[in-house]
Amino acid sequence: MFRNFSNILLFFILIFQIRYCLSDNTEQNATDACTCDVEIDVVLKFMDDLEVVQKSGTKLESKMSNIEKLLIANRVPKLSSCAEAAGNSKKNGIYHIQLQKLDIDDLKVFCVEDVDFGGWLVIQRRQSDLVDFYRNWTDYKEGFGDLTGNYWIGLEKLHALTSDCEQELYIQLRRHNGKEYYAKYTQFVIAEESESYALKKLGNYRGNNGDAFGRHVGMKFSTYDRDNDIDIRNCAEEFKGGWWFLNCYNYYLNGPYGNAKYGVYWVAPKTYASLAFAQMMIRPTRNCMRQLMLRNLNGRA
Repeated sequence: MFRNFSNILLFFILIFQIRYCLSDNTEQNATDACTCDVEIDVVLKFMDDLEVVQKSGTKLESKMSNIEKLLIANRVPKLSSCAEAAGNSKKNGIYHIQLQKLDIDDLKVFCVEDVDFGGWLVIQRRQSDLVDFYRNWTDYKEGFGDLTGNYWIGLEKLHALTSDCEQELYIQLRRHNGKEYYAKYTQFVIAEESESYALKKLGNYRGNNGDAFGRHVGMKFSTYDRDNDIDIRNCAEEFKGGWWFLNCYNYYLNGPYGNAKYGVYWVAPKTYASLAFAQMMIRPTRNCMRQLMLRNLNGRA
């Protein structure tokens, strides 16, 4: 009989080994990714409880409840967005999240908290000519640059982030004269590689400089070695960068920085000029946050 109790309790502890992430370092930053391994002291506590059950006949349900409480108290949740990772600190900077769709437990991302109530994850940034954006398909797929500087997150990660949970898009723009503009879209979805990472959705636009990106919905991503635009030219080759080119663009943030002819552009009445700064960011929508909350609740059930 006690052997059956032992087996049940061992099965119980294994379930929580998978479900919860444990940590004995109370000062560990909650943004750090955690590993789902049961700590030695928790296992020893379990073994002590098991011995008590075997010797005294203590009710199994009571001990299971105590072990569950111990595991919950010591867990550190995995974070899947900047809204979660930077929610406590409210500071811009590098954080760690998980990306389940790509089986990544420790993805470094840059989170922005001082724009539109925060929670934004940077997917692209241009601020100088230190990083060359005239790159091939593989580079744009995998990502490149510096998280704190000129940066491209990578199309595969972008697809995973936007297809797993609904995201909105925020674009910051600044001219060389210091004037700033923005564009915000209620949805942002990037297709998988078999569809050439096409721009599937943008949702509704809000901003102060015109919807220059809207015309690109439905377009596949292009690089100089993978021409997917609808122009007779190879837009990526001619304009020296990768993008969701149409014929060729109304909105293009991956051109040569500082180039007056085909640089970092948002072709609209107020910014028909090469930009000094551009940054694209995504954030879970309210629908996505509800989905994440339900997922977490179901995980604890």
